[in-house]
Amino acid sequence: MKKKKEQVVILHIICVFLVVIGVSIMYNNTHYGEGISWLTRETYEDTSVFMGQFKSDIDNIFNYMKYKGVFETDGKLDYDRLVVRVVDGPGTTREYTLDEMVRHAKSLGYYLDERFKVNGRPPTPKSDEEQLKVEYRAYEPNFQSTGPGDALKTVDELAYEVLSHLGNYYAFHYKFIQNPSNMKFEVKYQSNDSDYKLYTNVSGKSIDELKGLGKYLYITGQDLYVDTNLIPIPQNVSSELEKMNPYNNNNYHMIVAVNTSYPYTDSYSVSADAYNNSRLLFIMGLVSLCMGILGCAITLYFMISMTGHMEYNKDTISLSRIDRIPTEWSLILLALATLFFLLLGKYILYKVIHLFLPVEKWFYGELAIRVLILYAMGTIAVLSLVRRYKANTLWKNSLLRRLLKNLRLYIKNHRFTTRVILFYGSFLLFNIIMALASIFLYMIYDDLGSRILSGAFAVILLCGDLWVFHQLYRSAWETDLINDALLKISGGDTSYQIDTGEFSGKEQELAQNINHIGKGLETALQEKVRSERLKTDLITNVSHDIKTPLTSIINYVDLIKREHIQDPKIQGYLEVLEQKSQRLKTLTEDLVEASKASSGNLKLEMADIDFVELIHQTNGEFEEKFALRHLDMVSSLPDESILIRADGRYLWRVLENLYNNAFKYAMEKSRVYIDIVKDDKKVVFTMKNISTKPLNIHPDELTERFVRGDVARTTEGSGLGLSIAKSLTELQGGTFTVYIDGDLFKAQVEFFIR
Repeated sequence: MKKKKEQVVILHIICVFLVVIGVSIMYNNTHYGEGISWLTRETYEDTSVFMGQFKSDIDNIFNYMKYKGVFETDGKLDYDRLVVRVVDGPGTTREYTLDEMVRHAKSLGYYLDERFKVNGRPPTPKSDEEQLKVEYRAYEPNFQSTGPGDALKTVDELAYEVLSHLGNYYAFHYKFIQNPSNMKFEVKYQSNDSDYKLYTNVSGKSIDELKGLGKYLYITGQDLYVDTNLIPIPQNVSSELEKMNPYNNNNYHMIVAVNTSYPYTDSYSVSADAYNNSRLLFIMGLVSLCMGILGCAITLYFMISMTGHMEYNKDTISLSRIDRIPTEWSLILLALATLFFLLLGKYILYKVIHLFLPVEKWFYGELAIRVLILYAMGTIAVLSLVRRYKANTLWKNSLLRRLLKNLRLYIKNHRFTTRVILFYGSFLLFNIIMALASIFLYMIYDDLGSRILSGAFAVILLCGDLWVFHQLYRSAWETDLINDALLKISGGDTSYQIDTGEFSGKEQELAQNINHIGKGLETALQEKVRSERLKTDLITNVSHDIKTPLTSIINYVDLIKREHIQDPKIQGYLEVLEQKSQRLKTLTEDLVEASKASSGNLKLEMADIDFVELIHQTNGEFEEKFALRHLDMVSSLPDESILIRADGRYLWRVLENLYNNAFKYAMEKSRVYIDIVKDDKKVVFTMKNISTKPLNIHPDELTERFVRGDVARTTEGSGLGLSIAKSLTELQGGTFTVYIDGDLFKAQVEFFIR
């Protein structure tokens, strides 16, 4: 059942993470907020990304058409083309060709990078640098200044400007003319068959063939409508075509088409791949979310059905520690734990999230952490309530039930409570009557007699209150005496008796009952001591009586072995006899020693002992023995000596039992950690190892007699080693403690430093 629970919990955690992963994928998708209908009704060509790229490329086509007239002659780049004219002085001008501007830009250190962008910042004119009035720019033929400084430029600024426009020309030419592209365009202005201007990156294709590529935009000068399958239709294309018409007629057309099969790698194909990947990721996130929710529901059902059960087909419910405290307190503790983990997440986990997520995703990461913490703690709370419900303690062990029960006590006529209620009710009623009478007489009557009577009522009221105070004080004093008696008895002084002559009423009866309890505890304690003494004597006597026949068995086995019997079967029998007899001998000796140690019937020879040196010696003694099971001893011991007050023989026996326990039960080929820690007054010796078998036992039980962590009892231990070690340690004034954390076994021996 335990393994099954662990599997279900692991599956539930996996399903929760599937939900988180699914939500994360869908939330971080570019289509978040569009629902899931876009998966079926939308393609990449319908997106704003495609339309934005298409509109941008149309603008670039118009820019290319301008640049072609600026930088080309007969279809080729011409560096001798005039690009800038400036006013050099009164009545004089200076002209610059493309080659001059480019060479001047190079002299300033500017160049075009792989994206055809000018490398470097625009130049900033110096105060003493000459600024020239720009009269003409080939790339801005319709330039008109709007301010006094718009037309003033330095030669450096003009060179940078020309190089920037040349880079734009190169970028378009490289992207759409020099290399194959999924976008095809053709713009043609025609005066007659021999006089026309053609801008295109495709040849040998008719208009219908270009339309058949996929998405297209076709505009002519004769038609008033736009022939396209794009939604929405790009704006201002017709006006731009008309502005750039060199023949002032309507004999022109423009077609721009995108091959939606994307045979070439360009911005369209990259965006299409990203869109399809985004669609696939969104579908994967949706599937992950659905599978996670379904898995969470199924595993949560199994968790609820199995929680509290330790075995199949058993109605017994096992409650954890938090399930045993009142229901309301457990919910408050879980709420405080939730608050703690939320604060831990805020000050630690949020910082980790910030390391891995961009700033715009921080909110989602923080929200995911908060939701996971709330879900985990909520699941723990629900499972705890389910276990209480199954064990019928959800209501029985609640503070609300106790409150209602206590409220009922005020209604029932119990002796003590009835007396308190009647006493307080009478006191309250007396105060009200006397106060009202005094006020009435004082306010209504003005004669001397009424005043005196009113004062008498006030005096009676005061005396009554003083008498009540005295009774309350006496009751509190008697309660303190009873409390002191209970503290002495609970502290071990069971012979303490209360002087009942100082009490009266019900408190006297209570004091007598406490005296009876003390006498009963004293009698029970004496009986227990007598029983322990008889038990110790029985163990000692039986062990002594067993020693004689056991010694004979061991001796006769040894004699038979000396006969050199050749029969291997008989030799095997003798080996078993020898092993079992030696084990029985060890068990008998351990029984006697455990009995003496627990009863304190040992004579101690206390002396100053170097604890660190003793540990070094013990490590040396067991080094070869540990090597038999491939156990690596890792020691962390101080360099200086640490003196303690103890009996050397019995302290050695404590350490021997601990080392033997590690030898028997530590996982083979693992490490055994041994260290000594010293503080101001104490020294603590610690031994840690990983157990071979699961330690499904409480640490306190391991130090009891005949209890072993190996519940299968497959080892040769007697179950007395740790019990003996604890008893011997405590007899010498030390402290022996065992800790268990999963399969980690840790033992600590603590002594005061001399």
